[in-house]
Amino acid sequence: MIKTAEAKSDSIIETSQEKRERFLMEFEKPFKCEKCNERFKKKKYLREHKSQIHSY
Repeated sequence: MIKTAEAKSDSIIETSQEKRERFLMEFEKPFKCEKCNERFKKKKYLREHKSQIHSY
């Protein structure tokens, strides 16, 4: 299980492995939903997610 910087509250300093995992996650899925923090590979997928999940 990959821990994100947002999910980690017990440690302030990241290890090099944690930095690498966070970088790869943010590089592979750069588009982040502001409401639920889910990440997507393409902006199109983020737009679809917002319209399907967060539209009222």
